[in-house]
Amino acid sequence: MAIRTKIAAAMAVLLIVAVSIIGFVTVQTVSSHLIDQLDRKLHGLVEQKTIPVSGSEPSDETAGEMPYSEVAILVFGEDGGLVDAQPAGFADDPYSLPDVQAPPDTKGYFTVDSENGAMTYRAVSTGLVTIKGVTGTYTIVFALPTAGVEATISTLTRTVLVTGFVVGALGILIAWVVTRRGLRVVDHMVADAEHVASGNLDHRITAADPRTEMGRLSLALNRMVSRLTDAITQRDRQHERLRQFVADAGHELRTPLTAIGGYVQLYESGATPPGEKLDRALNRIGSENARLAKLVDDLMVLSRLDEEVGGDRELVELTQLAQDAVDDAEVADSTHPISLSARRPLTVVANEGQLRQVLVNLLTNARVHTPRGTAIDVSVAEHVGWAVLRVHDHGPGIPAEHRQKVFDRFYRADPSRSRATGGSGLGLSIVSSIVAAHGGEIRLDSEPGEGTAIEVRLPIARLE
Repeated sequence: MAIRTKIAAAMAVLLIVAVSIIGFVTVQTVSSHLIDQLDRKLHGLVEQKTIPVSGSEPSDETAGEMPYSEVAILVFGEDGGLVDAQPAGFADDPYSLPDVQAPPDTKGYFTVDSENGAMTYRAVSTGLVTIKGVTGTYTIVFALPTAGVEATISTLTRTVLVTGFVVGALGILIAWVVTRRGLRVVDHMVADAEHVASGNLDHRITAADPRTEMGRLSLALNRMVSRLTDAITQRDRQHERLRQFVADAGHELRTPLTAIGGYVQLYESGATPPGEKLDRALNRIGSENARLAKLVDDLMVLSRLDEEVGGDRELVELTQLAQDAVDDAEVADSTHPISLSARRPLTVVANEGQLRQVLVNLLTNARVHTPRGTAIDVSVAEHVGWAVLRVHDHGPGIPAEHRQKVFDRFYRADPSRSRATGGSGLGLSIVSSIVAAHGGEIRLDSEPGEGTAIEVRLPIARLE
């Protein structure tokens, strides 16, 4: 059953029940009120001091004086026999008398049928009383016809039924129209959702009034679709990056493996007899093996960082760590003058080994990609709660088309991948991954002819 049908059916049931209850209460209340009016009128008759009872049939003169009587009167003697009776109605066509054969036991009000069963009376008994001018005691019963009350109740009942039917029908019709118009936005949302499900991820749900439930639902669905779209896009990018990563890793691994295999084949074929040629071949095998081991180590580092294994964290004094890295770099390569600027010690929470690797990779990258004699400036400073490590070389800089990709894995500005232009292209990728794992930021600033500056920002440790 459609939701609009359910709402219309529920509205119909509620209206029918409500109208039935209201009609029933109304009819009962009006009926009780009309009966109470008859009872009050009977009470006034009981309070009368003189009651016209002659002991015989009414005369023509009496009938002429009272052409219509709204009350029927029955008088019972002390022995319980009917002494006199005055019917209600017109004198020439009186109503049938109330069907009371003996004096009632109580003085309360009661309802009784007529003798012929054609109508009912509301009656009351006075009990044993004396009548002025008449000896003895009598029981008098006054009765008023309820035809007027019954007609009023019957008319009211028909009115309630007709009105209830009309109100119920109008209510159901209005509920159907309102729910149909109110749920029209749901039909649009279903159509939009099917459009998105068909593969059109750029499509969005038609937004409704945000103050309504449907409006909030449409906004929530749009946010959900956007997140799903972003997730799918991110997944596709990761798949593409993985594919490129596998291709690049295979290319990088193939080069040393091919070199090692070639020298082994030369040795096995006897083309490298003992002597200088064999020593050179073994030296090349060892060099390529070291290159292969370094590449595998870098890949393992990236794998651990991708799994968010940051290692043990401790308080690390960044200024001292930078000083150690600068000293090591000057020993490894004296052709690049390196200077360190640091005003005061700065402490961060980090894995010391990984942070050392960041410094080593940045300094190595600066030395490898700049000519001999190029100065390198290293600085450690504080800026708004961040420890800022900056490595600035005064080399040729990075072309604009390569700046956005230098942190990608296996990316190198030289597409030939010659060893003379650097390593495997994993150094800055490792730096970026380590900084991200420590909740930091990395920035690149480079202009042709003005050198390259790489800035690493890490949160300063708060010591209490």
